Amino acid sequence: MNKIKFKGFTLAEMLVATLVLSIMLVVMAPVMTKKAKERVSQKIEVVQSQEQGVPVGAIVLWYGPDIPEGWQECSGQMLDENEMSELKNAISTSDYLPDLNRFLSTADSNLKYIIKVKN
Repeated sequence: MNKIKFKGFTLAEMLVATLVLSIMLVVMAPVMTKKAKERVSQKIEVVQSQEQGVPVGAIVLWYGPDIPEGWQECSGQMLDENEMSELKNAISTSDYLPDLNRFLSTADSNLKYIIKVKN
């Protein structure tokens, strides 16, 4: 059987490779970050140009003592058809909100799941 021999790298070869990679990173970093910043600003413009924003029925994890207007906690409560008619039209499969907050730790009462119920 033929044995394959592997020649390890010398310390000098490793130092040269490290030096070359470092120079490449120093040269390329400004170019790469500029392109990344341009992409992020383009994405921000797209999000800001949307008229409706977050759709009714979207569920998000929220932190804070106050819930924004048009949102409700996801604590399994019954849908009030007068107050949540937009949500009822969007998810018409249930008469109750999902009970997602039961899965969260009770150590911090400011952390909760909320659902958008109206625009």
